Amino acid sequence: MEVLLLVGVSVFFGTLGGKVFQKLKIPQVTGYIVVGLFLGQTGIKILSLDLIEQMTPLVNLALGIIGFMIGSELKMEIFRNRGRSMYSILFCEGLMTFVLVSGAITLLTRNFSLGILFGALASATAPAATVDVLWEYKTRGPLTTTLLAIVALDDVLALVLYAFAGLLAKSFLLHEQFSLAHVFWKASLEIGIGTLIGVVSGFILYWLIHFIQDKERVLPFSLGVIALTVGLATHFKIDLILACLLAGITLTNIAPVESKEIFNAIKRFSVPLYIFFFVLVGARLNIAVVFGAGLVVLAMTYLVSRTVGKVAGSFIGGLLGKAPKSVTRYLGLGLFSQAGVAIGLAISIFHNLSHIGPEAAQVGLTVVNVIVATTFVVQLIGPPCVRLAVEKAGEMWKNITEEDIIESYKVVDLIEKNVPVIREDADLNEMVELVKESESCDFCVVDKNDHLLGSISIGDLRDVLLDQGTGLRQLVLAKDIAVPSTRVIAASRPLKEAIDILRRKDLDFLPVVKDEKSRKLAGLIHYRCVMKGVDRELLARRGQ
Repeated sequence: MEVLLLVGVSVFFGTLGGKVFQKLKIPQVTGYIVVGLFLGQTGIKILSLDLIEQMTPLVNLALGIIGFMIGSELKMEIFRNRGRSMYSILFCEGLMTFVLVSGAITLLTRNFSLGILFGALASATAPAATVDVLWEYKTRGPLTTTLLAIVALDDVLALVLYAFAGLLAKSFLLHEQFSLAHVFWKASLEIGIGTLIGVVSGFILYWLIHFIQDKERVLPFSLGVIALTVGLATHFKIDLILACLLAGITLTNIAPVESKEIFNAIKRFSVPLYIFFFVLVGARLNIAVVFGAGLVVLAMTYLVSRTVGKVAGSFIGGLLGKAPKSVTRYLGLGLFSQAGVAIGLAISIFHNLSHIGPEAAQVGLTVVNVIVATTFVVQLIGPPCVRLAVEKAGEMWKNITEEDIIESYKVVDLIEKNVPVIREDADLNEMVELVKESESCDFCVVDKNDHLLGSISIGDLRDVLLDQGTGLRQLVLAKDIAVPSTRVIAASRPLKEAIDILRRKDLDFLPVVKDEKSRKLAGLIHYRCVMKGVDRELLARRGQ
């Protein structure tokens, strides 16, 4: 089938599935994965493994954007204020998971090589699904911040453990001597190259901020740099999430204000790419594999020991690091997801061991099958658990923006209803008396049926008063000097539409009518008053 057709089918039905699951109070990412299951290996198989492999560049770009956007949240003051608790949690949950999974699998299979490999993979956490849930529910607070940092740093720790476990397992399988120095050198080299690429990319983006005058070029330039970062990381066979993470961290810390435009542009662009990414995650999974290979008990042991390690390790790390109670209690619930890094490392293990011998090849095949099968489970339960964690911590809907507030209102919600009006037959003396009694600077002129005719400002009245003698004031009526209102808006229209008109035309106020046909006056909206109301609501919803 045509590749573009499959991309369209994936994005369309993925979006539809996400919305259905959202209506059921389940994170949208779960819906994307379920649609992928239906379209892929578990379902009708129109997304074949060969096709999924062809989509690897797009998948890598999606992972790079995920790492970049996580980096945008990790400002240095976060590490200064909560660095101790973050590192305490990271090492406790990562190492405890490594030890528990390694021990449980070794006891079950009597195979130390298999156990230590599973332990290293278990420490990895998939940032993509976690970040998607946090964005969907606009979370904000210490749990959200810590969770973003941990899922980002988890992969770095997993790479170090993998380098250690992979060489140790290979030494046992080949009955060779193990070299700890070689392990640390290899891990340090990979992390060092990734850091260098990421930091340089961040500085390039910083330079582009000051170079780009045309705002429409922000997105293509930014995407180009991210794609280059992903490409270099792939070329040097290092973790692309790490490189893009460092690019995001660098940019947000050296240009905290100026970089917001880049991050917002990337976030808006990435939505369909994320949906396609998660559909492919679901399409790759084959539920029948684990049952066909008879690995159910092994998979369950892996899942249980990994879950206990993540939850208990996060709790102990939070206590030792004196983290906020919400972090200590609920962080473990947000660390269940497992996907890209774990699957990638599992495939790497299979390739590295398959040419050594039958025993090593069987170990590699077992690792791949179990990781793929358990990824299906944790990718389904992981997002709802993240939602539960941030809900319990009281951090949902706290990261809303001014635009979110504006989009949630209609004009009628912030209308000034009891505004002073001037009748069409009022003379200058009557208008002056009305102005004296009112604090308003702008007045709508209406006919006897309250239909809008136009508006008069204090400035308009002053000009007329200077031109007219005292005896002629009764001859000048409101309808004669009213400025026709060419810009009005119906009370039922979205507030965003009114704000756009006010900003685009540089207006101070806008008359509001009950409906545009009758033009019966309903009130006014003043730009400054509306924005003050939006700011108050923004602070209230953020809990400040």
